Amino acid sequence: MSRRAAAFCAVLALGAALLLAVPGCGGCGGTKPAEPAPPPVATTPPPAAPVATAPPAEKRTPTVTATLTAVSLTDATPLPGMIPIITLEPNAFDEPLAHGEPTDASGVGTLVFPADRKVCLRVWDPTLEYFPNNYFDVVPSEEDAATEGAIVMAKAASLHALLLRPDGAPAANETVRLMMSHPKRGPWWPSEAKTDGGGAVSFERVPPGMFAVQLESPSGRLRMEDVTLLPGESGDLGPITLAPPQ
Repeated sequence: MSRRAAAFCAVLALGAALLLAVPGCGGCGGTKPAEPAPPPVATTPPPAAPVATAPPAEKRTPTVTATLTAVSLTDATPLPGMIPIITLEPNAFDEPLAHGEPTDASGVGTLVFPADRKVCLRVWDPTLEYFPNNYFDVVPSEEDAATEGAIVMAKAASLHALLLRPDGAPAANETVRLMMSHPKRGPWWPSEAKTDGGGAVSFERVPPGMFAVQLESPSGRLRMEDVTLLPGESGDLGPITLAPPQ
């Protein structure tokens, strides 16, 4: 290599060294790096806090206000002391879902109950001297409603019989179960009584009307169709020979 070429290479080498030394120079006249830019300022406002809202009010169940007048079947006399009730079925097995105050001296009583289901509306005599001869079906309603009507009350009847065992001997001192069945609505009224020493049995204060009657005791059982019991009167089935128990 010539001396001129060697000098040129030296200059190039020196220039490279200077270029490499500039960034590391603390006070040698180099350019200071720029400071990093601050983060941009947010221009979107923060989300608003949720506004508290009251819970929705519970929907009130509509009610039915029933005004009933209890009257006697024989002469339409107002009957005080009868209790307005509602049940799902009109028979003696259904416990009342609600009841009102007893009817006043004019036979009028009021009952308020929810209107959310179909029910049977009538009055009830706690002494069983009278039985309702009619009732009202009340259908559900989406609004408050009112109804009124008369419930005709019939005097209680009684039922008597002389029970004989299958061998002809009296069914003495036996507990007898009675079931009165309605011709359309099935089992309607249960009762229980005990025979005396001669096999005689009496069921006091049962509903009047036409029923199928079934009697059952330890000695046997018997069913009789279309037994009619008149209001305020006694029905006598006479001597009955029971069929052997099954």
